[in-house]
Amino acid sequence: MGDMAAATRTAVRADVRSASAAGRGDDLRARAEEALRLAGVDPGAATPLASHVAEQARLARDWATVCVAERAAGVAAMQQSRLDVAVERLRAAVAAGRRAGEPTRTGEARMSLAGALLLTGHPGRSLREIDQACAELSGLAAARARVQRAAILQDMGRLDAALDDLRHALRVIRRAGDAQWATRALSNRGLLLVSRRELVAARRDLTEAAALCEAHGLAVAGALVEHNLAWVDAQAGDVPSALDHLDRTTVLFEALGLPLGSVLTDHAELLLSVRLVDEARELAEAAVAANTRDGRERHLPESRLLLSTVALVQSDLDAALDAALTARREFVHLQRREWATLADFASLQALTAADRPVTSARCRRVADALEHAGWIVPALEARLLAGRVEMSAGRTTAARRDFARAGRARHTGPADARARAWLGEALLREAEGRRPAALSALRAGLRVLEDHRATMGATELRAHVSTHRGEIAGTGLRMALEARDPRSALGWSEWTKATATLRRDARPSSDPVLAQLLADLRSTTESIGEDREAGQPTGTLVARQVALERRIRDHCRHASGGDATVRPPTVEALAGLLGDHALVAYLEVAGHMHAVTVVDGRPRLHHLGPAERIRHSVERASFALRRMARGDARPASVEAAGALLAQSCAAIGADVLAPLATAVGDRPLVVVPVGWLQSVPWSALPECADRPVSVSPSATHWHAAASRPASTGGRRAVVAGPGLDGALAEARDIASLHPTAALLVGEDATADAVSRAMDGAALVHVAGHGRLRADNPQFSALMLTDGPFTVYDLERIATAPRHVVLAACETATTAVVAGGEIMGLSAALLAGGTATLVAPVMAIPDIATASLMASYHRELVGGHPPASALRRAQSRTASADPAAAAVAASFVQVGYGGPEN
Repeated sequence: MGDMAAATRTAVRADVRSASAAGRGDDLRARAEEALRLAGVDPGAATPLASHVAEQARLARDWATVCVAERAAGVAAMQQSRLDVAVERLRAAVAAGRRAGEPTRTGEARMSLAGALLLTGHPGRSLREIDQACAELSGLAAARARVQRAAILQDMGRLDAALDDLRHALRVIRRAGDAQWATRALSNRGLLLVSRRELVAARRDLTEAAALCEAHGLAVAGALVEHNLAWVDAQAGDVPSALDHLDRTTVLFEALGLPLGSVLTDHAELLLSVRLVDEARELAEAAVAANTRDGRERHLPESRLLLSTVALVQSDLDAALDAALTARREFVHLQRREWATLADFASLQALTAADRPVTSARCRRVADALEHAGWIVPALEARLLAGRVEMSAGRTTAARRDFARAGRARHTGPADARARAWLGEALLREAEGRRPAALSALRAGLRVLEDHRATMGATELRAHVSTHRGEIAGTGLRMALEARDPRSALGWSEWTKATATLRRDARPSSDPVLAQLLADLRSTTESIGEDREAGQPTGTLVARQVALERRIRDHCRHASGGDATVRPPTVEALAGLLGDHALVAYLEVAGHMHAVTVVDGRPRLHHLGPAERIRHSVERASFALRRMARGDARPASVEAAGALLAQSCAAIGADVLAPLATAVGDRPLVVVPVGWLQSVPWSALPECADRPVSVSPSATHWHAAASRPASTGGRRAVVAGPGLDGALAEARDIASLHPTAALLVGEDATADAVSRAMDGAALVHVAGHGRLRADNPQFSALMLTDGPFTVYDLERIATAPRHVVLAACETATTAVVAGGEIMGLSAALLAGGTATLVAPVMAIPDIATASLMASYHRELVGGHPPASALRRAQSRTASADPAAAAVAASFVQVGYGGPEN
């Protein structure tokens, strides 16, 4: 498309030169009409032609042609966001039309001027101009003016009047066969219908508009329709489809030279909806900058308002309040009352988050205004806030009225709105003393969100969208703790932990686009390493790496979902698989730690104390382990680190395990930690000295892993990555313990070979470099001969290996996103179906790892199940030097660690 536009511009410039040579003998009126046609499809080509024709027509005192040419120049300037120029040229067009005594030409120029005035933030003047245009025009021209007036009325919040204009205008435009204006009318009506939540009708209008653009070569209009289709899908909650439309929109806008501010804003809003907050902040700031640079005053406050919301989610409360107040002033200046109300709500949220006083009356006023404007989800939030303010003041009757109003929307609208409405209904029922009914409402809200999440194919999107369920699940957990109900507490706590990865639909290995992108990423990463070693600059290659990662991420986000999420198991289901093991699930609520134990089918609830005290001990233990594992520290430093580790582990054990001693005794443990407890060196705790420990991100994960049948193929593989002195020897030693194992080392340890070896294997051991990417956990990787083997590579394996050992740094560590979901290498393996994973929670020296790993595999060959095998191997290594002892303590067994079922 960009090449076609360039060719058109070249041809037009040649035409301009020939026009200069031919002088007044040319048909100026035809050239003016051509410039006007080009203004909407190729503004860069239209501008020089329109300016030349206007100049020649003035010399000839042909004011009607001047009117058309100046209008063409003004429309082209609008397309290029040169709004001051657009207003100037369009005023000149109106003046020329009046001078020519042609009301039709004058009215058409007023139409364009009205659009420019709206974009510069003058809706009142814009409406006056378009009203005058409607009075001056008749027939098809009047219908076009009504389409323009509908857009202005829609922007001012007068939706019924806008819809009436569009209905009347479309009848005339369709009869006349005017494809360009039919496209504009359908696109505008589609947006209007979205605001009225009539999404099926909106998509029908936009699909018809897209077909007209395709049939008639309306490139600019087609790009705008593509953008609007993204908006419809976003409002319907179809995130993968919306992302797909936005990607195509960006390509089209860039090719046509159209301003990107509104596209950036919508993209940021969509990412925020699934809580990809850092990316959303980056795009929102870019949108503010783009709209400021392009002088798009009408769009600027929208991007600023979104920036306020993102900053609020990030707890940047000063930035959130400042952006909201600025956006409100700008909306008021533009006379956009409904949007000013939305900015009021943003200010209210920022004040509440900062613990600054707000009144229930103000919350209700904002909720009423939002409801009137069609902002469904914000209106529900404001209504819930009003109810909470009343509850905190002890005014339960007023609070119940607010909660009741919020609950009315629980059967209609987008998933967010229905879920928030169910939360309001739950709070109402709780206020009325109907606790079972309140819990039923919370479960209904969760079902809405889980059904919505199931439509998303990308693990990343499912993980982040889980944030929305946090408040609902947290409310249920609070009620369970107040009732001292361990069974209910365990069930609700599972909804605050990782479940998104349980239903990954593997992207098939036959996806050629993803395969090529991953191969390109490995090649680029390898080249970066080579250039760094040679002392060469790597800036260009790093930029390519970033671009490739973005393309891989976006490609995978477009995948659609599949079956619904696996539901948390009952206590009875867990007990049936636990046998003589004890399950310990940790909960964090309002700054305090609790635990639910399940032993012999009996659940018990335990209060453990302040979370901050335990967190501090965990951080100290992790620091001590890292210091001990370095191997190059001074003896005094190592001794101090050993003492700190012993002290910290004793404190952790006293807080999280000693209070459970009566319930769990000396049984093997299945531990379900909260996110920050995942780095605990469980084997180093005094209470775990002689017992196996399995760790799982959720009881649901453990139950799924324990339920998987044993692998029947028996294939094994041992892999050694590059760059580690001890990896090759470790791999060969371990392969010798498994005589049938495939050994992949050196040039054989490529991504394709490792993928094939892993597919359906009973056991895979990888010794090599591991890299945790906190900025983007999906690019956490194992380093192989041909480059990084990422989470995306793991997700392409059709059947995940049953038992995986990763002797690579931090590979048991996962990134925990809001909502309790996990992302990273271990999460990908668990998602694919790996039942057992053994890996470290910190960086480890390879030499100190080899003996532990060899001992572990000998125990496996000797018939011990994974958790017991790791415990026995760690016990043997504990008496070695401090570095080896620290490495041993850092390994954990994740998932199912019992005997093959």
